[in-house]
Amino acid sequence: MTDQRKLELTSRQQDLLLQGLRYISRSVKLRMEDPTPESKQKRAEQLEELMQLSSLIEGSSHAEVLLQS
Repeated sequence: MTDQRKLELTSRQQDLLLQGLRYISRSVKLRMEDPTPESKQKRAEQLEELMQLSSLIEGSSHAEVLLQS
């Protein structure tokens, strides 16, 4: 079952959220860890999830976001 939540954000809140996601993305990219195939895959998956979430927020009309989990 998919859990959905609808958020209405002001432009300022949307900007702050996107800024935070960019910070997290940089943190994931710069994290020091052994370059195993598993760690590379995990990092790629995390970055993909962050990019998808950023795209969802950036593309939302009237800063309205539908979150699914």
